[in-house]
Amino acid sequence: IKQYSKNPSREDIKKYLITRWDSKDPIKIVAIKQLQEYWDSIEEVYFNHLADRMQLESFYNVKELVGYLSTRYGSGYNYNDNWFAVSVHKGTLGNTLTAMHEIMHIFFYKRWWQFCKEQGLEDKNIWDVKEAVTVLLNLWFKYQVIDIDLGYQEHTNLRKNIKKWFLETRDFKATLLKACDYIKTHKEESPAWVK
Repeated sequence: IKQYSKNPSREDIKKYLITRWDSKDPIKIVAIKQLQEYWDSIEEVYFNHLADRMQLESFYNVKELVGYLSTRYGSGYNYNDNWFAVSVHKGTLGNTLTAMHEIMHIFFYKRWWQFCKEQGLEDKNIWDVKEAVTVLLNLWFKYQVIDIDLGYQEHTNLRKNIKKWFLETRDFKATLLKACDYIKTHKEESPAWVK
């Protein structure tokens, strides 16, 4: 903001990031190396457990997921192009949990989005359910990460219920059905910026 004002252009942002990260390749190299080494040690367990617990019938022709190390503080994913991003600012274990979270979103879209639509949910409310079910990562992968997937504050009650329902049923689809029914009467669950 000091350098480019309150509304920097895309080019200004690119220049700023290049300047900020210029000559910092050793930091990026170490961050990528550590994260990749740890991910390699848990990847098979992660995908086997995710497929089993999310009741994925397959990996939906996904041959490869690409992970990006971003200079942003946030993260993200694209389920059509099968990529996700983690932040250079988080460290190995924080980014491992972020990768698990984003990958879970990718497969939620591929397997469960349409199912939630069939239950009568609007896209915005399916988004809420998709975000809230990541609470299950805390149960499923407690031995692989030390951080906790906290989610959005607006989903606190839904996340508590999802955890309870899953522990009662040990069935993702049954849990998802309960979450869909719940969200129909709790539409205020969306963060304000979700449309």
